[in-house]
Amino acid sequence: MRGEGMDKQTAICEYLKQHHTGLENAVHSKELERLFLIDRRGLQRKISRLRKDGFPICSGETGYFYAKDQYEINAMVSKLNCCATAFSNARNGMLFASVQAKKPTVIEVHIKFD
Repeated sequence: MRGEGMDKQTAICEYLKQHHTGLENAVHSKELERLFLIDRRGLQRKISRLRKDGFPICSGETGYFYAKDQYEINAMVSKLNCCATAFSNARNGMLFASVQAKKPTVIEVHIKFD
C-alpha cells in the first residue's frame, strides 16, 4: 500500500494529487483498489468523504483524478447535481407510489368568487 504511516483516505488523496492531477491523468478505480488494498465500495466511501472535506477529487469515464482547475471542478459539480436530481426524482416516485398504494384520497377544491 502507498502512503504507509497515514490513513488510506489521506494516502489516496495525496496519491491522486501527486500522480493523477487533471482529467488526462485519470486512474481507473481498479488500480486504486489494488494499490490501496481496498474494495470498490470502500474506495467510493473514501472518495466521497474527501469531497465532503473539500478536496477536488473528480471522476469520469477514465477514472478518478485530482482537479487541475476550476473548469474540472465545475464539471464535477454539474455531474453531482445530475446525480442528486436523479436520486431526488427516484425518491419522489417512491413517495408517490406509497401514496398510490393506499386507499385513494379524494381532494375537493372550492373556489369562491366575490
